[in-house]
Amino acid sequence: MEPAPVTRFRKYLQIKTVQPTPDYAACTEFLIEQAKEIGLEYQIHECVKGKPIVILKSIGTDSALKSVLFSSHTDVVPVFEDKWDYPPFAAERVKLENGDYNIYARGAQDMKVTGSAYLEALRNLKSSGKQHKRTIIALFAPDEEINSVEGMDMFVNTEEFKKLNVGFDIDEGGPSFNDETFFYTSERVTCPVAFTAYGNTGHGSQFIEGTAIEKIMPVMNEILQFRTKQHDIIKHYGPLEILHQGEVTTANLTMLNGGTQVNVVPESYTATFDIRVTPNVDYNKFCKYLEDLAAKNDVEIQFLDKATGNPVTEYSESDPFMASLQRTLKNHNKKPRHIIMPATTDARFIRRAGVPAVGINPMLNHKLLVHGNNEYAIESEFLAAITFYEDLMIELANTL
Repeated sequence: MEPAPVTRFRKYLQIKTVQPTPDYAACTEFLIEQAKEIGLEYQIHECVKGKPIVILKSIGTDSALKSVLFSSHTDVVPVFEDKWDYPPFAAERVKLENGDYNIYARGAQDMKVTGSAYLEALRNLKSSGKQHKRTIIALFAPDEEINSVEGMDMFVNTEEFKKLNVGFDIDEGGPSFNDETFFYTSERVTCPVAFTAYGNTGHGSQFIEGTAIEKIMPVMNEILQFRTKQHDIIKHYGPLEILHQGEVTTANLTMLNGGTQVNVVPESYTATFDIRVTPNVDYNKFCKYLEDLAAKNDVEIQFLDKATGNPVTEYSESDPFMASLQRTLKNHNKKPRHIIMPATTDARFIRRAGVPAVGINPMLNHKLLVHGNNEYAIESEFLAAITFYEDLMIELANTL
């Protein structure tokens, strides 16, 4: 018989909150329905109309203490349905040879699985009658997959966020591909940048001097050489290289635009790079390096998204919240590994608001298919995650 938490998880996965037109209305209806069943207080806040942030609360016994926040996002990325073995929004439950099940759906790893585990953990806490000192908040935010401009980026600057009085945040992680549990207190920050060169134009049969492509090539070559040097730093880790990607800065040439037809030398050329800057370097100094590179080669630079900083949550087991997290990991026989998140999550906005945040997902032994085809969650690992988050909620909410 299918466990009730799995049934509810699958229902959540079946809601098409897929970008660019996520069904946030149906998602909000589902979450409020869950809140009412569980017995949670709830509220909805919209920084932008149609982009709801759903906030669920289990009220603590000591209102003087700051709350603990469990964050997730509701949107998912698009799919290539013809590449999937199962319909990506059917959340099919497929039995395995070992008797376990895989649940296939977009969001099964990123990150409806985490939001569902929060809901089930809160359901268990409320039904058990356990008391906790701090208020526990589960937050479901929109638009994380499109940079959260109208989601958490705006919300952390509102009075509504301040009223939540958050003291500590548990945020997005990813299931591990082995028997370790990864947790993150920092992440790389995006620095997408476009370089545009302008030069002389003319007939393709001539040796035109001072062309746009001649100006932009040194910029491209330097950044690509930088990319190679950064990759060389972590290559020796072999199969475990992915665990160290956050320690270096990646740079990928993702768009190259110029020219109108083959026999006309273009007057302009644009090279666009997706750059992810490690917290191990000063973000503002790195941006200055890019500006100087552009100026040196008479090239214009445009930052497509420029962060205001990249704060890191200090990790120390002497910190009461961190000690509670480590205690929960130990009680669940987890093998924790502290790494830098190589991608970006909404935790960056919460850290910028001055709140310590840790990303974590306790599920083990998954093929990493975040944003990939045939994304899935192992049923037994999902059920184990519920128990983990339930215990973590109690530990953090009773931390003094």
